[in-house]
Amino acid sequence: MGVLQNVIREIGDIVNRLSVSSREKQKIQEEIQSLVYRYNSELVREQSAAVGEETRGNWLQRSWRPIVMLVLTLLVVLGVFTGSPMLSDSSRFWDLLEIGVGGYVIGRSGETITGNLLTRRRK
Repeated sequence: MGVLQNVIREIGDIVNRLSVSSREKQKIQEEIQSLVYRYNSELVREQSAAVGEETRGNWLQRSWRPIVMLVLTLLVVLGVFTGSPMLSDSSRFWDLLEIGVGGYVIGRSGETITGNLLTRRRK
């Protein structure tokens, strides 16, 4: 807001140097001030829209965890029907699956809690 005040003050100085009546100078200053404030509000609105778009992220950012879990589920189902050695008791696949499920659950819980906290702070 300080930048706008400086711009308006400098425009006012320029208007004051014009050789017109004081009433016309005042009218010009008011019109310029309303114009600057209108464009500033439009700029703020566009900035908030851009920030909102960036925080939501794209499809891949939102969907990578479900995709990974679906792939792991598909591997388990295929392994059951094909007798894959990947599903043997000594396989490290189960460790990977455990880490994946734990990370998915904890990550989603963290996102939900953080989102709820931020929403409450804004209100």
